Amino acid sequence: MTGLLKLCLLVPLAPLAGALAAGLFGRSLGRAGAHVVAIAGVLVATVASAILFSAVIFDHQTVTAAVYTWAQAGSLPGLPGGLHLEVGFLIDPLTVTMMLVVTFVSLMVHIYTIGYMADDPGYQRFFSYISLFTFSMLMLVMSNNFLQLFFGWEAVGLVSYLLIGFWYTRPTAIYASLKAFLVNRVGDLGFVLGIGLIYAYCGTLDYAAVFAKAAVLASAYLPATGGSVLTAICICLFIGAMGKSAQFPLHVWLPDSMEGPTPISALIHAATMVTAGIFMVARTSPLFELSETALSFVLVIGAITALFMGFLGIVQNDIKRVVAYSTLSQLGYMTVALGASAYPVAIFHLMTHAFFKALLFLAAGSVIMGMHHDQDIRRMGGLWRHMPITWITSLIGALALIGLPGFAGFYSKDSIIEAVGRSHLAGSGFAQFAVTAGVFVTALYTFRMFFLVFHGKERFGAHAGHDHDPAHGGDHGHGDDHGGTPH
Repeated sequence: MTGLLKLCLLVPLAPLAGALAAGLFGRSLGRAGAHVVAIAGVLVATVASAILFSAVIFDHQTVTAAVYTWAQAGSLPGLPGGLHLEVGFLIDPLTVTMMLVVTFVSLMVHIYTIGYMADDPGYQRFFSYISLFTFSMLMLVMSNNFLQLFFGWEAVGLVSYLLIGFWYTRPTAIYASLKAFLVNRVGDLGFVLGIGLIYAYCGTLDYAAVFAKAAVLASAYLPATGGSVLTAICICLFIGAMGKSAQFPLHVWLPDSMEGPTPISALIHAATMVTAGIFMVARTSPLFELSETALSFVLVIGAITALFMGFLGIVQNDIKRVVAYSTLSQLGYMTVALGASAYPVAIFHLMTHAFFKALLFLAAGSVIMGMHHDQDIRRMGGLWRHMPITWITSLIGALALIGLPGFAGFYSKDSIIEAVGRSHLAGSGFAQFAVTAGVFVTALYTFRMFFLVFHGKERFGAHAGHDHDPAHGGDHGHGDDHGGTPH
């Protein structure tokens, strides 16, 4: 086993070890012990990912290898070569970019959680869940076959269900986690059908072998309908991405998932789980490129999501829901880039968005803590005097989100608008209007939130001790709404 392959194994297994230690031995390790092992695991994964990133990007090395044969069958009818199901890694520029984003943002969230969840009775359980989530996401992005991709895909769905419903004593958290789980099952049905069609027509689930047969798939037709097999595969795969990456109309789970603790919002809904669909379409681009129908479908769905989720963001009053609808809108931008065949641009925006959106979610968590767990932006105002550090970090995140020249978001968003302008697919005119109008909508909801929270008249004093609606308030499970001066 080569040195690089050993590093590849270390990346997902280190967070898994941390998750098992914190989960199984959390009581004996204590709070400090649980967070030390969980953070150590993710730190090892981050360092190993950085080394792999350097090897792939600067030394032009790639790794593609099977690590373990999970199942093997002899020759079957219509499949003389037999069936091989393997666990393996494909480490190329796309993979190492995702690995670095996932591990680094996860590391920051782990560190932030020490302070955020300090008073929570489920402290060790929380660290176990977020480390397990990191492991699942890494298995998804590092896979070299559709079976392992599907394993990671379902694992992040399962762990997100546990995290969104973390405060399981609250009915709203239970409903939100069930909603996320069920809506994702709808998308996953399409995903399974797509993988099934790939296996039926290719006889393998290995990426390289499937992509080598892309031209054969393009010339095949479904027996009953006469439709293109490749178009059916691509649309089925994209339906899976619509569920995981919260595209219209399967977007309904993401705003409700804000019922989970804020560190989860930063991890799941900014940097990792919701970007799994974007990654999957980019990974399977050799198939999508041969079907204009599928690309048009991707383009139009992304455009609808980018524009209309932005409109919904304008009318939200819960600080986390504003950021959640912002995430939906930006995922729409990434999807539009995929539809316009600008895959590097989509991944570029995925990467820039992961960092500034995680920053905004963590800043929102700081505001919620300071406001004694009140999330209504109408009851804030003038917080820059009380929270100068949160104010400046929120401003940086907001400027990157709206795409101010000089900030990361400007370059990635501008590249998407330019790519759509060059597209000649059906629906590209609407998509160009949607992404251009979306820039103004983004600026509107972002700075509406920023000014209501940090500037203007202080509005929290008048509501001291006021019990707000439990369906909308209390990011923390304690319900200690003190009102009064922020801390």
